[in-house]
Amino acid sequence: MAGTDFGHAIGLPRALSGLPLSPLVGGYGELLSAQQTLGLSHLGELLTPPGGRLRLLDGIFAVTGPGRRRHVGPEVLRSLRRDRPEPAAAWLLERLAAIQDADPAALRRILLYQLTHLLQDHPQGELPATATGFGVDRAEAAALVRAAARRARLDEGQRAAAESLRDDVLGHRIRSAARRAALLPPAGEDRPLAALLAELAARTAAADTVLAVARRAEEQGDPGRACLHYEEAAALAGDCPRAVRGLVRTYRPEPGDPGPPVSVLVPGGVELRWPSGDFGDTRWRVVRLTRGEPAGAPLAEVPGRPVGGVLVDADAGIGEEIRHVALPLRADGTVDGPPLIAAPLSVAPAVTEPAAVDGNGWIGASWTAPPDAVHCEVTLTGPRGPVPVPPVARAGSRETLRVEGPTPGRYAWVVRARYAPKGGAEQGALSAPVTVPVTVHAWPEPVLTLTARPREAGGVEFRRTGGDGAEVRLVRWPGTTPAERAELTAAELPPPLDWAAPGWTDAATDDPTTSVAGTSVPGARVPGAGLPGTGRPAGDGPACVGHPPPGSQTVVSAVSVLGARAVAGPSVLVEAPLLVTGLVLRRAAPDVVEVGFDWPGAAGTVTAAVTQDGRRTELAVARSVFLREGLRLPVTPAALAVEVHAAPRSARSVLASPGADARAELPADVAISYELVPGARRGLRRGPAVLRVTVRAPGGAPGPDHPDLPGFVLVARGDGGRDPRRPSGPADGPTVCRVTGAELAAAAASTGTGTGTVERPIDTAVAPGRPYALRGFLLGGAAASVRLEEPPLPTLVIH
Repeated sequence: MAGTDFGHAIGLPRALSGLPLSPLVGGYGELLSAQQTLGLSHLGELLTPPGGRLRLLDGIFAVTGPGRRRHVGPEVLRSLRRDRPEPAAAWLLERLAAIQDADPAALRRILLYQLTHLLQDHPQGELPATATGFGVDRAEAAALVRAAARRARLDEGQRAAAESLRDDVLGHRIRSAARRAALLPPAGEDRPLAALLAELAARTAAADTVLAVARRAEEQGDPGRACLHYEEAAALAGDCPRAVRGLVRTYRPEPGDPGPPVSVLVPGGVELRWPSGDFGDTRWRVVRLTRGEPAGAPLAEVPGRPVGGVLVDADAGIGEEIRHVALPLRADGTVDGPPLIAAPLSVAPAVTEPAAVDGNGWIGASWTAPPDAVHCEVTLTGPRGPVPVPPVARAGSRETLRVEGPTPGRYAWVVRARYAPKGGAEQGALSAPVTVPVTVHAWPEPVLTLTARPREAGGVEFRRTGGDGAEVRLVRWPGTTPAERAELTAAELPPPLDWAAPGWTDAATDDPTTSVAGTSVPGARVPGAGLPGTGRPAGDGPACVGHPPPGSQTVVSAVSVLGARAVAGPSVLVEAPLLVTGLVLRRAAPDVVEVGFDWPGAAGTVTAAVTQDGRRTELAVARSVFLREGLRLPVTPAALAVEVHAAPRSARSVLASPGADARAELPADVAISYELVPGARRGLRRGPAVLRVTVRAPGGAPGPDHPDLPGFVLVARGDGGRDPRRPSGPADGPTVCRVTGAELAAAAASTGTGTGTVERPIDTAVAPGRPYALRGFLLGGAAASVRLEEPPLPTLVIH
């Protein structure tokens, strides 16, 4: 109906007929990215000042007021660039100016394309006010709204195809452009798009025709002619998968042709390295072919340009077999000449950080598996050929493997990563092998047991089992003692004990005794004897003698060494007590002995052992008690011996004999007593008094052949006083009676009990005048060690 056609009210018939379905400009994606960086809803906002309006029906104009408008051409765009210091805005305005220089209608087409989508996406896009809200001049808003409503709506996929179509055409990616064109609705009144689509269809048809000729030539067995036609098809459609695959099948390099590029797996992708030839400024289109994909599948193009003859393909699929094809290009982007075809490559990253180690009777390997690998396949080859391997143990990305019992020699681990099958393949790709050589060394035999015991001659004797064929060292670890059979290196061992004799001997020990609490007792049996690590004898074995420093406590460990390798063995705790000096004994009473000695250094406890009547009794004495109270031991009057030595600080210690314990002996408690027996009555008077001397020697005393008892004398003293003073010594008065030691010994021996009595009358002729006092004394022999028991004093005064 008249007056209702689009654009009738503008005065420019058909000014907005056929709004564009595609911007049809190369690099539109970059324009859109820069626009979004600046926060613009459409590019027209960049062309008008604040508050200005945009007209674009008969050209692009910035309306700044009534009757004032400015045509926006390349020069205006460049002047706007000088007013916008932001890098993104300056780049965008310069790019728009270049687009205007190349095609004056291109920028208007872009603006109409963007405004159309804004109106179609707006919930009130059919209202002119919506258009004016986007900055369109009120005079053109209604016409633009009606035109946008008539244009076909594009979904997200169609928009992407429309915006990339021109890039594909400019890049001679005709097959991709054809796929995008198939997504678009009919061009209708969009004449530039219709012309492009017609050209695209003609070019596609031409490429199909050449492909058909190439296939016939290949089928007829003429690869040379087929290669020429495949090359022609690639020139018509640079992204034609059938043309490129045909070139791979039929191209045969001739003498003088450059060598193929090399595809190499690198961290982060595949590196394509060009041959060493000089290609000048040649441009390349690099595509990636994947085994198993359909013949007509779109080509995967590797973006970027080679730098220094190297191009990195970061998008190659893990676990796939690929092949790179580099197509040389003319200045206009069409294929120029035969391709460079790389050899097939499995994108199967190999394992990393491989390591191998050998141990005592085992060999191991570890590596880091790629994250996409399904599993790793491992082989082990040794001097005698392949060695069976157990399943791989995995902890995160780190995998380990251990094989027990290999013989010494050279071995090689080979590790490959296996990937999941792709594209219908029966087996997944297998990575390049990673070989890890390792030498299995001979390790020393471990020491099985280590025992220690005191030696009567002093020090301690070590005996061991195991360690055959190796050097066995006795060491003291400065820190934590390694566990038995821990694998070590000889370099990390501490020096051998400086107080142990080097080397081991198989000679029998010269000490036939065992030990009880550090004291050598012939024939004594030690609880726990023969148990490994207890410090007790464990049968025959190589022996080593050591003399630990007095006062030391040492954890002695055995280590077997062979070359640069060592194996930790068992340990035993050895303690060397300090010698006790100054031991003296004194019998305080027939049943009490006082023991004195110098306390041994910082020892906390000493052990005192009393041997009497064939029995041995031990007593632990604490330092604080000894210093405060001394040491008094209950005994019998019989002879005894006392030994004192420092006690061990640990119940597990083996006490090294110091060579001679502190020992003192005390003879039996021999006592001599005397008394005066009144004389017999003779009428009214008594006869002279009789001296009765009694000797008591428990356990028996020496007989007449060994008269080691002292003699006894009785001395009188009188001064005429009522209470005469007692004699103070054997020379303090005349002797009134004497009994020899031999007589006393004979009397003691005659009874067989050690007790005997001798009676003698008192010689009153030599006594002083009455009253006088008598007193007995012991003389000679062992007088100091014999106790004299005196009767009550009143009985010794004669009136």
